[in-house]
Amino acid sequence: MPTADPTLIQFSINNWSHLYSLEQAINRALDATGQNLTIQGTLRKQNFLDNQDTDIYINFYQVDDIPSYSRGPEGQLILGEITRLPNRLDCKLPVDGDVFEEMRKNLMEYADIEGIHIMVTLGLLLNQPIWPINNSAPIIKLDYAMRGDA
Repeated sequence: MPTADPTLIQFSINNWSHLYSLEQAINRALDATGQNLTIQGTLRKQNFLDNQDTDIYINFYQVDDIPSYSRGPEGQLILGEITRLPNRLDCKLPVDGDVFEEMRKNLMEYADIEGIHIMVTLGLLLNQPIWPINNSAPIIKLDYAMRGDA
């Protein structure tokens, strides 16, 4: 049985922020510990986004235990879902404390070094050539790498 290749998108992190919120820590209904890390970038002229520049926001929030991840139709690990909204893509991904701390450390260590760019690659399961607004897609890949200017 042939496997469906994910739609790969890549962007450089334009901005990131780390937030500790007492309100979120108190509000345990979502099992959040109050630790959030948001990265932001811009996708340029992607066919599946009607060739429009589109901002992308990924909010990682720390949870107490390892999240339970579902599997896609071909056994791929589904990391979460990302939603196409008007003029932006947005998702919230739960991660355990070790993963959260590693990401935070890497961003803080590399983001402010002149000439270093943090590149994010997402693999999405899109089942149509144009991604409709107000629809979500499963994320099956999320990699980030540090790249230097040549």
